[in-house]
Amino acid sequence: MIEQFSGVCSMKFDLITQHSRLVTFHVSLLLMAILLSGISGEFVLWEKVEWSDVIGEGSIALLTIFWTLAVIMSRPSGKVTNLLVIGLSLVTFSAILDLFDEFMAPISAINWISLFESIPAAIGMLVMTYALYMWHLEQLALNQQLQRRELDYRWHQEIDAITLLYRGSYWKERASSFVSNKVPASIIIIDVVNFSYVNAQYGIVEGNRILREIAHLLLMNIRNTDLVCRYAGDRFVILLPQTNLQDAIELINQIERSIENVAFKPSNKNVSLFTKVKSVAGRLVLTETIEHTLSNLNQELDTLGEHAA
Repeated sequence: MIEQFSGVCSMKFDLITQHSRLVTFHVSLLLMAILLSGISGEFVLWEKVEWSDVIGEGSIALLTIFWTLAVIMSRPSGKVTNLLVIGLSLVTFSAILDLFDEFMAPISAINWISLFESIPAAIGMLVMTYALYMWHLEQLALNQQLQRRELDYRWHQEIDAITLLYRGSYWKERASSFVSNKVPASIIIIDVVNFSYVNAQYGIVEGNRILREIAHLLLMNIRNTDLVCRYAGDRFVILLPQTNLQDAIELINQIERSIENVAFKPSNKNVSLFTKVKSVAGRLVLTETIEHTLSNLNQELDTLGEHAA
């Protein structure tokens, strides 16, 4: 029990460390709100403080701080997380000003601090609304992938333990059925560039984690009818039913951009690791074996790597 608790605490601390910039942004806004409150007026007498307002406004400020901490401790890095924290931080900024306003009397005829109480909160709510919409789309995509995995759960022995994708043997079986039934399809093979460097520099455990994150990105970029598997090592293969070669090439470009724009965060390392992939696409040849088709595509991929070098 103690070991499990320690593991959870360590994982939460790692998430906070990964979001150090967001934490700094949030704390900076809190300090700025307190500073602005201090220079905007003079303290009022205790008997003039509306304590019912203090309790209500203080509760809002504390809850928004708690919600921000919950987002930071529960979500990975990404656009949705950034937007949620920024939106919550702006609302917290306004809430802190509103709270301290109960203890301060304005020293000028124009109560300019009221602008800072309302405008950031409105902007923050708009940002959070957009973030929640993006979160909704993210969850829909993940749920679709989970549903597809549940439908094929009987093939669980074919699941790769590292990436949680199907193994190459399952992919070959599905592709062979396409050949037998004369179903047109395209194939994409993807290889992680210089992945051996990642294993050597950061260790096999971190390398496996990056493979798993790349697998998630691949799942996010394909359709429900497509099949992505871990082919071997750091190679992935995708089967695209009823897809022409041009559409497969467009998907390659989309996947490569998606992976190149993600910063992988090795544990216990204050660095951002960007990686690239090389890919080839081809048609599923209905007049030859799957092994022969894959062999030709793999040779093309290896040649592509030699030219790139």
